[in-house]
Amino acid sequence: MLIDPQPYKGFIKRLQKVREAAKAQASAELNTIADRHLARCKDNTATGSSPYSPTLGPAWDRSGVIETIGGLQAEVFNPKDYASFYELGHRQEPGRLVFIELRPGESKYGYSAQMVKSGKHKGQWGIWIRLKKPYVKGAFVMTDSEKKAQKELDAAARRIEKTIQRGIG
Repeated sequence: MLIDPQPYKGFIKRLQKVREAAKAQASAELNTIADRHLARCKDNTATGSSPYSPTLGPAWDRSGVIETIGGLQAEVFNPKDYASFYELGHRQEPGRLVFIELRPGESKYGYSAQMVKSGKHKGQWGIWIRLKKPYVKGAFVMTDSEKKAQKELDAAARRIEKTIQRGIG
């Protein structure tokens, strides 16, 4: 018994078109969701008060959409070495003396900024304070944004599935 492949050739072409359309839609959706995720992370990250200290907000970045074995992928990340401490919280030693850099004339915790006359921070403006809490809670900027992004990804997957179903007919 021989099977005529002619009817299947049209179906295969239709499947290939649907596959390309779904892939393009998935890439566009992922790009949009990654942009929103990045914007949420930047908006929800508190900025430092010092003009010289690095801030986490502007450091947030994202990769482009990459095709992997498992599908499409885009990453949102912060390359600063202290980003994980801000995100998840950290321990600290109560009683330790720390320097907080400020602008001239600015005050914090009831203390006005002073210029440091000697030591590691010589020539900088700021205040010295003693740490009081043994633990600083995390801000969970990325975690909260990821939860919203996951809901958006689920909705995008449903839209892509409808596109595939319409294409197959």
